[in-house]
Amino acid sequence: MISKIELYSKINDLFHKGGLDFRRFPTPNFRSLLKYLKDNKVNHCFDVGANTGQYAKMLWSAGFKGTIYSLEPQSQAFKKLHEKSVRHSEWKTFNIGLGDTDGTAMINISKNSVSSSILDMNKLSMDIIPETEYISKEEIKVNRLDTFVKEINFNKRLFLKIDAQGFEWKILQGAEGYLDNIYALELESSYVSLYKDEKLFDEMKTFIESKGFYLCSLESGFSDPRNGRLLQVEMIFLREV
Repeated sequence: MISKIELYSKINDLFHKGGLDFRRFPTPNFRSLLKYLKDNKVNHCFDVGANTGQYAKMLWSAGFKGTIYSLEPQSQAFKKLHEKSVRHSEWKTFNIGLGDTDGTAMINISKNSVSSSILDMNKLSMDIIPETEYISKEEIKVNRLDTFVKEINFNKRLFLKIDAQGFEWKILQGAEGYLDNIYALELESSYVSLYKDEKLFDEMKTFIESKGFYLCSLESGFSDPRNGRLLQVEMIFLREV
């Protein structure tokens, strides 16, 4: 009988001939995250910057069993997100963004939607991926996470995922009052400034670790295809327990 390792190798050989790579899903590090969440009874995820629900679907496919609260400020992306969520009782959606204040803000809408940000974009991003170009603006509602959890009467252990295109630092500042309830944290961080005034990898890592977290893994690196320079990475942190 062929072993799993041999089967994996044979399948990957076929993929490689077509210029593709076949990998296990979820990754070993992401499986560690899921085990940590289960062991620590963390059954709720805030998916901040949900766009049209890509992350929520991936998280459930990976084996997460809990409730996902998807927050998306863009009106068009939120409409698609909400349409998908109505078929899932454990999927809650909110047309809102998070930050360090309560009020409103203007978000820059990118051509590809997923690169939209409250922050202005640096030229480097558009040089690498032209589809990130801003094409319009939209006024959105913004809350601190501290305020949002009170409004929905939420007081449970939390896995917080943030995809806010350089605005992650502001969101963490607005979560100071709830940080002790956050057991796992996933967010993008840049080595090179892609958005104006964003905090870079070293400062983000130092700040998060100072709040009682340790770095679990780095996932899905984004590099400059012109020279291979690493620009951005997905960081996953777990709380020391």
